[in-house]
Amino acid sequence: MAQKAKKQVAAKGSMNSSQMTLWLSVAFVAVVILSLPSIIIIFFGMLPSTVAFIIDRSKQRNTAFCVGGINFCGVFPYLMDLWSGSNTIDLSVKILTDVFSLIVMYGAAGFGWLVYLSLPPVIAAFLSVMAQHRLTTLRATQRQLIEEWGEDVSTPQDVLDMRDEIAASDESNPDDQLLDMENFLEGIDGVLNSSAPAPADDAASKNDSPVHQGDATKQSAAAGA
Repeated sequence: MAQKAKKQVAAKGSMNSSQMTLWLSVAFVAVVILSLPSIIIIFFGMLPSTVAFIIDRSKQRNTAFCVGGINFCGVFPYLMDLWSGSNTIDLSVKILTDVFSLIVMYGAAGFGWLVYLSLPPVIAAFLSVMAQHRLTTLRATQRQLIEEWGEDVSTPQDVLDMRDEIAASDESNPDDQLLDMENFLEGIDGVLNSSAPAPADDAASKNDSPVHQGDATKQSAAAGA
């Protein structure tokens, strides 16, 4: 039952979309028939905007909007002349064959391209100056806070938290630190004692050596003679 209901809903949605497409197509054809002179002027007058829309591959379509908006500003006065006059195809063709009207329409599109190419660097430079001014203000405020509250104001919070954790661990285990220090000192003493042999042992080893015994025999023979 649930699957049937889903199929019915999907079928209704497809029917609604197809009907909407059909009605939009009918409305477009009716507009073209009733206002064909206006469509002719818009089509030929907005050709630069169409080119900008085709070559613009960005998601925002900034080029198309910038050029298209100013291009339409150049086309709109001639649409007003057409609507206030006879509104015939002959008048629209007369407008399009006028060199001055084409210069106005395509000149507006060229001005749109000029705005699109020149305005972003100007805005970027303006924003950079504003950011530098704000950075200078923040640094001056930071220096005042450091003078008033100390260097901890400019220290990141992570570093301060780590410092507090280390201090807390040091305060909670003082006996362990003392034991570690004593073990360290005992280890150093053991290394020093093992590296330095006892003097008595050296003397006994010298007396027991064969060379020392030979020297003692020679000395006793010389004393008997």
